[in-house]
Amino acid sequence: MLEGFRNAMAQGISILAQRVSTEPRWPNQRRVPSTPRTLAGVLITPDSALTIPAVWACFRFLTQTVAVLPWHALKDGGNGAEIQAKNPVDWLLYKRPNPEWSSFQFRETMLHWALRWGNGYAEIERDQLGRPFALWPIHPDRVKVCRDPDTGILFYEVSNGPGGGDGIEIEAADMFHLRGFGEGVVGVNVIDYAAQSLGWAKAAQMFGASFFGNGATPTTVVKNKKGLSPKGLEKQRAEFEQLYKGPYRANKTAFLDNDADISTIGLNAEQTQLLETHQFLVEEICRWFGVPPHKIMHLLRATFSNIEHQAIEVVVDSITPWAKRFEDEADFKLFGQNRQGLYTKMNVNALLRGDMKSRMEFYKGMQYVGAYSPNKILELEDENTLGPDGDIHVMQSQFTTLDKIGETPPPPIGHNGGPPLDQPVPDQAAADAMADFNRILASEPAHV
Repeated sequence: MLEGFRNAMAQGISILAQRVSTEPRWPNQRRVPSTPRTLAGVLITPDSALTIPAVWACFRFLTQTVAVLPWHALKDGGNGAEIQAKNPVDWLLYKRPNPEWSSFQFRETMLHWALRWGNGYAEIERDQLGRPFALWPIHPDRVKVCRDPDTGILFYEVSNGPGGGDGIEIEAADMFHLRGFGEGVVGVNVIDYAAQSLGWAKAAQMFGASFFGNGATPTTVVKNKKGLSPKGLEKQRAEFEQLYKGPYRANKTAFLDNDADISTIGLNAEQTQLLETHQFLVEEICRWFGVPPHKIMHLLRATFSNIEHQAIEVVVDSITPWAKRFEDEADFKLFGQNRQGLYTKMNVNALLRGDMKSRMEFYKGMQYVGAYSPNKILELEDENTLGPDGDIHVMQSQFTTLDKIGETPPPPIGHNGGPPLDQPVPDQAAADAMADFNRILASEPAHV
């Protein structure tokens, strides 16, 4: 069945165009050598990288921020974009992609995998009519991206793991593939590229733990001027460990016999600039994952004057690109080519929900130009509407077009230069009588 589908796809494509170049059989070849053990002497893998606090904080910020955004299926209508609440795709994205996963957990996990392995995968389960019914995440370790050498059509080999039998093949149309940064159809593994930086950070972390675990003292050497038996050396070593091993045993006095001396051969925390190294490595890790340092609680260079602009930058530079990746894949895979104007959108304005002042200024500006009605604002705040009167859009009456600026405004309609319009208009018969009386006075001479 899958082979027939690929042949049909290849024939359909060949009718429209004739491509000369070909793609590799295995598109996910590594661009850099995989070196889990770094020059710092520690092992860095997608799992061990998470034990570095700055990496964990970057992942937590990106995944939870994207996962919390409202994600709806939309269609442009007469009054702009309209949420398609009855469309099954909207339910999958906004509420429940499958019976076991919430929308938040689905996006959080998919993005977590895309950050750690470069790719996040989920099988699109369809009903008998071909409509998306559920989205089932698949761990990247189980998936291999392949291309049919004859037709050039992309598909995915999925391993079912030990005891799961033979692997299966899933067509590209039925695989939700969140690609991370990189080239081609497969995102590159950022952990491979950042291995040396992460290894340095992990080594600094381990050095700090070991330093305090050894009583916050550098490496020492005991020089015995007189030889000791193996039993005597063992006893001496045990006495020193009892004195200095662990943070609660530091700064104790040692009494040496056997005419022994103590000398240090290591560096202390100040000499190694341990704190300065940790601060630098936080910024170094943030560069790899595109997260501003202040978003992972590193406020060393944050000020009250620049923190607001940094908050705007993080939406544009860090959140929006990942939201766009989700939207593009959903638009193509969940609606198909005949999407009839349907598309998906993550609302980044939801990030303002925790900032009352910014929300009020935004609503005020939208109402000022007539874009939002009171009911619209109340709906965005999850409040009850005011009824039909709240649907009225208002704006400033002083607004005019650019070509009218500088011109004398015309008098209001119905005003002829006489008494103000707010005065009662006299009866027409009385007005005619007054006009006749004025003419008589003008034609007759005045009597003294």
